[in-house]
Amino acid sequence: MKAECSESRANLTEMPPVDRTSESSHLVPPSNTPRPSYLNLVSNICALIFIGIILYCCFKDGATLFSFHPTLMALGWLILMTSAINAVTPGDLATEWMPIRLRSARHWVLQLLAGFIILVGFLVILTNKIINDKYHFQSLHAKFGLAALVFVCFTSFGGLGALYSLKIKDYIAPIYMKLLHASVGLVTFCLGTITIILGNFSKWWSFGEVLKYTCLMLVLIIMTLTVLRPCLKVYFRLKERLGYSNN
Repeated sequence: MKAECSESRANLTEMPPVDRTSESSHLVPPSNTPRPSYLNLVSNICALIFIGIILYCCFKDGATLFSFHPTLMALGWLILMTSAINAVTPGDLATEWMPIRLRSARHWVLQLLAGFIILVGFLVILTNKIINDKYHFQSLHAKFGLAALVFVCFTSFGGLGALYSLKIKDYIAPIYMKLLHASVGLVTFCLGTITIILGNFSKWWSFGEVLKYTCLMLVLIIMTLTVLRPCLKVYFRLKERLGYSNN
């Protein structure tokens, strides 16, 4: 028995060390889970404050058809879409405990809901301009809004590609399909938040300079904290893949 134990110990000492730099080693998740990040919590608090300000500005003198345009856009971009992005961001307090399939499902459900709310907000302003016999897409805010809506459509189709990436692996590698979807999605979100900022600086805004620049700071904080970690994730994953392809 002692001889067998000695032999097994000798075999263990002779085993080659694990190559931590190999591609397969990166496919195995680490034993320790990432620390929860409070960045998303700060972003959510800022989004709620911004929504409160927009609700006050839009409905303090009564409700009109236009009142629902800023409200729906703020809800779609800054509440639902940020939550959808956070759902697949490592360290999110709300979803870190979830298995990856549940987090992915939460992501696309929230994205579909956000896309629907944004589309309704777009139809509201389109109808309002038709009723009031006004020209469409004249301001910088309107042009950025149209571009953001087009990118929402592209991102949604890219989400289908990422969801069924294994079925189209003969045309594009799943990892590149997912990185492409994530990159376009982040550009889409930035377009949407810039559109909201431009809206606060448009002729519509008549609620004072303090609220205007408060909203500006809130939206910038939301945008930065929401895209920071996903951008780093895309960068390092892409750098990792390109590094393997060069080896």
